[in-house]
Amino acid sequence: MLPARFLLPAGTLIVATALQGQQSRPTAVTAPTVSGLVKDIAGQPVSDVEVGIIRGEQLQQFVITAADGKFLLSGVGSRVVPLRIRRLGYAMQFLDVDARLPSATMLEIILKTVPSELEEVTIAGNDLVKLHEFYEHRQQRGSFGRFLEQSDIRRLGPTNPSDLFRTVPGMVISTGSGGNTMRIRGCQPMVWVDGQRVPGAELDEVIHPSEIAAIEFYPSNAGVPPQYMERGNRLCGLVLVWTKTR
Repeated sequence: MLPARFLLPAGTLIVATALQGQQSRPTAVTAPTVSGLVKDIAGQPVSDVEVGIIRGEQLQQFVITAADGKFLLSGVGSRVVPLRIRRLGYAMQFLDVDARLPSATMLEIILKTVPSELEEVTIAGNDLVKLHEFYEHRQQRGSFGRFLEQSDIRRLGPTNPSDLFRTVPGMVISTGSGGNTMRIRGCQPMVWVDGQRVPGAELDEVIHPSEIAAIEFYPSNAGVPPQYMERGNRLCGLVLVWTKTR
């Protein structure tokens, strides 16, 4: 005798299969981000703008806007994010953004230009003597470093001298209570003022932008004039400052 067969209604099997499919489908979770566009008052995108998250006076995380003015900060957490927006020549802005809201991914930030507060250039005879070395370095070693004279500094309108080197590849500038700290490849650049070594000093500690007649920066030992070389500081970079005569 053949064993009896028990048949379930066809619809029962289909429902069970459908339920199993629903249970195995994972739910996507989107991590909070803060993103948007930075423009000037004319509506044009602004590149090279630092958009950073700050805690007190410490910069925790930042990105630089692309050529189209857009930026994206990821991994910000589900919270209110304090932003600082700044670029040379524009007024600094502070903004609190709630990353839990959809609007946090559609920010539109408008920067306003600020007039330079640096005094007019008056080159005295002593300045010409000092700047002769600067111009000589720029002519002979221009491909190895960054060279800025007073007209360049006025155009950039830095708050601190270190702001002049924010776009140098590998440079990390952190904000502290006494000014910024400069590090390249994790190392502190040497600082010389009018041919005098200032040991252990940060650039912002020794000079104000309005006092600079010219400045040159070498990101490594390559191209550094021999009289300013130090064997133990080959990868830390060098800043040479030439001051205006008082």
